[in-house]
Amino acid sequence: MSDEASGRNLRIAIFSEVYWPMVSGVGVTLRRLADALVARGIGVRVYTANYRLPDGVDRPEVHRSASMPFFLYPDVQWAFPRHRQLVADARAFRPDVIHVATEFALGLAGIRVARELGLPVVASAHTDYEQYAARYHVDWAVRPGWRYLRWFYGQAERVLCPSRIYEEHLHSRGIRRTGVWSRGVDTEAFNPRWRAESYRASVGAQPGDPIVTYVGRLAREKNLDLLLEAWERVTLRHPRARLALVGRGPLERDIRERAIPGVHLAGLLTGPDLSAAYASADIFAFPSVTETFGNVLLEAMASGLPSIVAAAGGVLEFTEHGRNGWLVEPNSVDAIASALDRLLTDPALRSRIARNALATAATRRWDLIDDQLIEEYRRVARAGRARRAA
Repeated sequence: MSDEASGRNLRIAIFSEVYWPMVSGVGVTLRRLADALVARGIGVRVYTANYRLPDGVDRPEVHRSASMPFFLYPDVQWAFPRHRQLVADARAFRPDVIHVATEFALGLAGIRVARELGLPVVASAHTDYEQYAARYHVDWAVRPGWRYLRWFYGQAERVLCPSRIYEEHLHSRGIRRTGVWSRGVDTEAFNPRWRAESYRASVGAQPGDPIVTYVGRLAREKNLDLLLEAWERVTLRHPRARLALVGRGPLERDIRERAIPGVHLAGLLTGPDLSAAYASADIFAFPSVTETFGNVLLEAMASGLPSIVAAAGGVLEFTEHGRNGWLVEPNSVDAIASALDRLLTDPALRSRIARNALATAATRRWDLIDDQLIEEYRRVARAGRARRAA
């Protein structure tokens, strides 16, 4: 009997090391997903790690496992899930589908729970580990890593990718049964109207001074070293320009100690403060080549910013050079510096790209994307029920 026929709403159990209050592309995406599912009457339970809660109050859908900081990436918690506890909790929740969103301890725990309860699995691929391995000088891990990922994703009925480009990459590595779970943007939360002179003054800008901004993790894989080197060149020609780095991460201390002229560390911003940080800038700089989609780039577009973007990865799915963004050669200081100089000196070009960026963002409606994902869940749930009934 279908969910609709039985009157029982769909129920989804999500397993992920990364979730609220940890701020990252994956964490924000999953939190937004949980809220969207609940708003549609779909049951959600999230099994995640034990992050420190800002006010000591957790979200109602969360079940936390003991964890400790991951040695390679201390902001991420490595979980130590207890199988019996997870099975008991999941049995009480009665999910139709297990969604594993990370490939580590909690993802494995989700697969084990699914096996014990006879449930189908959906996996979502968020991270280009091959690119991360290069950034962290562990290239030796790529070959065994793909062997593991082929096995891990092989446990799923469906492997959802954030972009067609990353889906093709997974195909080239032998991953099958894939689909696309794309990303949208809230054009109310990210909008040019949130521009604020008070924010601009807080990062050292005087009226009329151009602000270049970056939003995201302050981490090696984001190519911030290249952006900062390019900035040191450009600031000689544009001494009134400011570079605002929004976020936190392992490079924060090093950036602060370098004290590069015109660079301001804005810290981790959320909600209206983040909206103002985007809208109050004049250019968005995004040098990362590790993106499987690039959520922050879409937020920058919705905020009316022309963006300098490394021409690599999932961003190519919705960025066109000279129309809604300015694509540059990946991993090139010269290319970033040239693009900064060009956009800083050409307000007409900035304005044209910004208009087209706004039009692009307007086409990325979350409700349509949510509809597609929920239909994927329903198909997988029906297939699971059919197998159990056979």
